Amino acid sequence: MTSTAQARLGQALRWLAAQAALHAGALLIGLACFVLLFQTDLWSGVTILFYRGLILLIVAFLLTGAVTVLLAGLGRAWGLRCRDALGACVLSLALNLSVFVIFPVTVDRSISVFLLGQMAARPEERFSAERARAVFESVYLGEFHQIERRLAEQTASGNVAPAGDGYVITPQGRAFMKFSGLVARLFRTDKRMVEAEPPTAKITPP
Repeated sequence: MTSTAQARLGQALRWLAAQAALHAGALLIGLACFVLLFQTDLWSGVTILFYRGLILLIVAFLLTGAVTVLLAGLGRAWGLRCRDALGACVLSLALNLSVFVIFPVTVDRSISVFLLGQMAARPEERFSAERARAVFESVYLGEFHQIERRLAEQTASGNVAPAGDGYVITPQGRAFMKFSGLVARLFRTDKRMVEAEPPTAKITPP
């Protein structure tokens, strides 16, 4: 191998190493910023976790961008450019969004997590389906008021609107359900959750 070829190989390896370090740094910095932002009171007035998370995702993206642009500047001798910092930040944003949806949102809203939490608090006891249903109704629906919480969230989102002594779905809500039906068909989820049959009789509270 000629000296020119060796120099080009060395330059390429340095560039790859710099790219790997920049992207790894952006991932770590972005995730650390995102987690730490949740420990502050920034936008704590946004009571819907998902919406607050999206806002903090943007803040973490901007902070990560500032740091990675600086790192890219320091690595110019190794072939790094500002556009490399942008790519690393976008990757960091995608990772943060995935982590946010898979973990915090699931923990906050999952019925399965709730039931596991009730069982973990009583590890020596057995839970039949009937007991689990009773705990769900008395604690999740009763003590925790989760139906009221969901209606308040959907009202804030614009998917339902108060009407008299209840709520009605809005055009935005119907459009969202059409989209949800498409997602259910594409990923073959339980379509009963999004394509309820029209009731044969009016549903009345007990």
